[in-house]
Amino acid sequence: MAANLEQIGTRLRFFMKIKGMDIFALGEFTNTSAILISNIIAGKNYCMDDLLSVLNNIPELNPHWVIYGEGNIFKSETTPADTDTATMQKNRLKHLQEMQQLLETLDAIEKSKENKSQIDNLKARITELTRKL
Repeated sequence: MAANLEQIGTRLRFFMKIKGMDIFALGEFTNTSAILISNIIAGKNYCMDDLLSVLNNIPELNPHWVIYGEGNIFKSETTPADTDTATMQKNRLKHLQEMQQLLETLDAIEKSKENKSQIDNLKARITELTRKL
């Protein structure tokens, strides 16, 4: 199974949105540069070793999900119990789970290249849910 660099960037950006991080904060958190984080998000100018270095410094994030889009975003079935998640609104987790399912569906549709309108509809729904966060 080949890794899609653009989808890796999309999934990493999704994690950053959940955690309320920008590229500078994630770079600092992972002891890497904001330029590397920006390149990963853009899907260009990085090697797999760089990506794995970033992912190894985010213990709660499931690297298999980031690279292949399979499984859960977090390593455990539940979201991590830290201050950020403890203060989440009741519906936020539901929105995040729906967004993850939509991203997985989007991946499947893009892989099969079936229908551009389905992709546009899913992207619009993801955007709508992102605004609610």
